[in-house]
Parts: sequence; structure tokens; C-alpha cells
Amino acid sequence: MTTPDADDTTEIETSERSLTIRRTFDASRERVWRAFTDADELEQWFVPEGMEATVHANELEAGGAMAITWTDGEHTIENDGVYTEVVDYERLGTREEIEDGELRLTYEFSDAGNGAVVVLTQEFPEPLPDGVVEGWTKMLDTLEERL
Repeated sequence: MTTPDADDTTEIETSERSLTIRRTFDASRERVWRAFTDADELEQWFVPEGMEATVHANELEAGGAMAITWTDGEHTIENDGVYTEVVDYERLGTREEIEDGELRLTYEFSDAGNGAVVVLTQEFPEPLPDGVVEGWTKMLDTLEERL
């Protein structure tokens, strides 16, 4: 199923076990890349609503560690994985072992006029979890505000 949003900057496609979001940002590809790869910037937007983020590892190379903790003071979510692919300003891939299997994320970056397009694809070992589309949408909205 594909759903464009009201302002045509976001397109969302879902299947039973995957989510793809195509989002256009009013910022250069280099600027958007930095937001996805700089630990300090990630802590500002790559976090569920109502939580705080701490990046513990961000080794931007294939096989490099990535680790981020999200907390609201009462609940904590640990995201530990590895980068599977890093092509500067073009593509990031990550893999994370979760309770039900392997979670994969791929981010593709391209130019769009004076802005940039990010296509993120998240593949789950089981059906899409409740709230995943809304969670990503809110985080990407926060990123847009910060750019």
C-alpha cells in the first residue's frame, strides 16, 4: 500500500514485513547525510516522541558498531547493531538482532532540485509492529524542523 501525505513531501509504502518511506527535505544532500551520521545530530531527532537519545557507538564503516539508547526515565530501549554498508552521501545500511530475528534498515540519499530525498526501508522478521509508521513520521518531522 502506498500513501502520499498532504504536502507531497512523504510517500509511505508498507507490506507485511517492510516499510519504505520516501521523504523530500528542503536541505542539501550533504546536510541531510550529516543529520543521519553525526552522533550529536542523531540524538536531537532520531528518538521516539517523549524520549531522549544517547548515541554510544557510531562507527561509519561496514562492520562498524552502531548503538543508541532511548529512554523516558521509566522505559529504556537499546538499539545495538552494525553498519552493513556506508557509501558517503549515497547509502547507509544497518543490521540489528532483535528478539524475533534480524531487523534491517537501508537509507538512500539523492538530490531533488534544491533539496534531498531520503528513501528509508525497514525490514522486519515479523509483521510490522504497531505504531512504526507513526513513529518514523514523527521522527522525520522533527528532523525537518531541525534542518
